[in-house]
Amino acid sequence: MNALMTFEDFASGTILPEPVLRRIRSAFCVLRCFAIAIVFGSYPAVGASQIVYTPEHPDVKALADAGVRFLNTTRSSEALQFRTLASLAIVEHGKRYDGRVPKENAVVSATCASIVAGVDGIIQNEGEMYYPCLAIILLAETDAQAYSAEIKKLLRFVESRQEPNGSFTYKRETNTCDTSQTQFAALAMFVAKHHGFNLDVQMAKRTLQWILGSQQPSGNWVYKLQASGSPQDPGKADKVLSATLSMHAAGLSTAYLLSDFLQLNKRAKVMSKALTKNQIGLPKTVSIYVEPVEGEDTTLQKSGPLVPFDRASIANATRAGNAYLENFFQVDVAQWNNYYLYALERYAYFREQAEGDVGDGKVATWYDQSVEYLKKTLEETGSFKSDIRESPLVATSFGVLVLVRSSEVITSLPATSTAIGGEGFKTDAVLREGKNGVIRQVEAEKNLSDLLEMMKEGEASQSQLQDLADSLKKQIVEFRQKDDKSRGEIKAFLQSMISARNYFRRLIAVRFLAGEQDMDNVPALIYALGDPDLRICLEAHDGLRLISRKIDSMAVTPLTRENARRDPGVLKADEENGCRVEFDSMKRRWTDWFLKIRPGAELLD
Repeated sequence: MNALMTFEDFASGTILPEPVLRRIRSAFCVLRCFAIAIVFGSYPAVGASQIVYTPEHPDVKALADAGVRFLNTTRSSEALQFRTLASLAIVEHGKRYDGRVPKENAVVSATCASIVAGVDGIIQNEGEMYYPCLAIILLAETDAQAYSAEIKKLLRFVESRQEPNGSFTYKRETNTCDTSQTQFAALAMFVAKHHGFNLDVQMAKRTLQWILGSQQPSGNWVYKLQASGSPQDPGKADKVLSATLSMHAAGLSTAYLLSDFLQLNKRAKVMSKALTKNQIGLPKTVSIYVEPVEGEDTTLQKSGPLVPFDRASIANATRAGNAYLENFFQVDVAQWNNYYLYALERYAYFREQAEGDVGDGKVATWYDQSVEYLKKTLEETGSFKSDIRESPLVATSFGVLVLVRSSEVITSLPATSTAIGGEGFKTDAVLREGKNGVIRQVEAEKNLSDLLEMMKEGEASQSQLQDLADSLKKQIVEFRQKDDKSRGEIKAFLQSMISARNYFRRLIAVRFLAGEQDMDNVPALIYALGDPDLRICLEAHDGLRLISRKIDSMAVTPLTRENARRDPGVLKADEENGCRVEFDSMKRRWTDWFLKIRPGAELLD
């Protein structure tokens, strides 16, 4: 008998009113989800919008993979702005599922080359904002350092095209305000700031003021408005164009995005946390040093609000906008549907960061509903069904960006594969797994990124771990001798790895942080006491004993130490539980000790 009963199994032969059946169907959906999770050893995501699906769900990944296979057939004869959108989807898919930027991808590399070759033409002749803004995002996400000159030119172009009231529109249209184009200008600003480019924060402030001012009395946003050209005039809505959910999502998401950009409110939730943990492990309160493209004095380096602003106006606008969306919400809007879902994804991401969730109404399951919609529209080619306005290439690009939660991916650590270059390890040192399975230091390798690439996923024996530890001792000495800037960069990166998916990444991080014996590393090591692998917990605990000099007074029992050193695959449940209980107790004791020394310290979640 199949233990995972379906609703249809239950309902067959059952005579119940349809409203009752609908409620039971909903309950079955949730219960089945939990049953699957228990059987396969995993659990549904806690995000309200992702009760059934997450980007890592096999059905979702299969959809996204199919979409990318289709996008990889994109030809150079396609319009460059469409190839740019397709390339961005390919890049975010690579970051989501492979933890790296696929710079070598044929579509991506050819598209970036075409953009670089045509930047001056964009500045002189481009009539709309979509392509230049997407070009900024793609170049920054692919390699912000390599394309910095082109990105700067494009950013200056965006600045020059802003209307006096803060909006953006077509070059040929006078005193017209375009919500659709403005959302892409705002997204380009956000991504550029995230990658360390200097920006005029007043430009972002003016755009936010226009977004709030252009909201309609019903709480929604519309496509176009006619304005007088005065900086104080947001414009009047074009009566010919009816209200659409796509334009509402565009305006509302931009209000949240720019509030985040200008750092006007403290984040209630760090949405990129889960993704970055899976890729390189960024706990909520651990900061990563990202070398600014344009020097230290960039907007990326500032803390607190970047401009004075009436925050009550933001709260009022988003409250009304959320109510409007809740009242009219649906995922199938007939025209430009995946374009709409892409704006909806951005809205959900930035609202969840600002408020913690997206409420508990119809919008709460937007992601699950979007996945189901995209399942229905998948074509045999791997593309998503399009309408007369949204071509298969465009519809599929937007669909992939929605499936991978692109806003979350974009706001994960920039250029993760090149975040620290050659700093921290000698250019002639790397660890590699040899033919006999033993990890040893070898010659002729370049940097820490190379080192990590040589690591194999999986577990290692105690002798392998000892070889790894021995090879790290020399590197710790070198690490301590770096100047402050390099040390800060490397330390932040290593702290970020304490919850990485790869066991060896976590081991490297904990051993380094413990070996440096710096009090600033204590929060990261306390965090590591909850690691899924008990061997890491023990490493973190011993590191804390070294830093605190509490070798004897803060010791785990011999039995816990013995069991924590064993291969996790051979531990019995009661043995593992005993270790967990003791490490949880030690975590509380270490926390109490540290907060007495540093009462105002913030620990990692």
